[in-house]
Amino acid sequence: MLTYPSWPSRQLVSAAELNPYIYENNSRLVTPSAFRVKGLESTDEFASRVELKWDLWDFERQGWTSTDMKRFRCPASGTYFINANLTFRPPAAMDGKKTAMVDALVHSSGRDGSGSTPLLKSLNNTKIIGSYLSVNTSGLAYLAEGDLLYATAAGYGGTWTKATSENKSWSMNAFSAIQMAPDAKGLGE
Repeated sequence: MLTYPSWPSRQLVSAAELNPYIYENNSRLVTPSAFRVKGLESTDEFASRVELKWDLWDFERQGWTSTDMKRFRCPASGTYFINANLTFRPPAAMDGKKTAMVDALVHSSGRDGSGSTPLLKSLNNTKIIGSYLSVNTSGLAYLAEGDLLYATAAGYGGTWTKATSENKSWSMNAFSAIQMAPDAKGLGE
């Protein structure tokens, strides 16, 4: 939390007294709480809703943690910009006449893992046989300290598979959050 002191009018304040409020607050604003994970090698195929397990930490700042690479614990309350970028191959059984769809959902749950609140959702579709399909969701959400953040995907129209390419899965799949408003108590506050 950012702290802002007040002193009586015309009180002399030393640099040592100001430093925690200027330096520490600026440090929090310049290097906000953030994380990014990438890669979905563990998600080979799915035909219904699946909680995504990520392969690698790309970076982490200010104490984001995960015990299973699925759910990520938020270290500080505030408003976050969250992004999930996913790329999959549509069902092999597609005939080009029916539309196949994939969605991405970002959820939060309480610090003990109870409950689930959907925060962001995106849906994309295709009729193209043998293509790749990306679904991206991003936006602002309020997270309380200790909340768990996670992403799920669901495929419709058959079995979806991870994109096979000379590029590793991590180059096409990522999940991230960065704190935008450290002292927010909710969206719009």
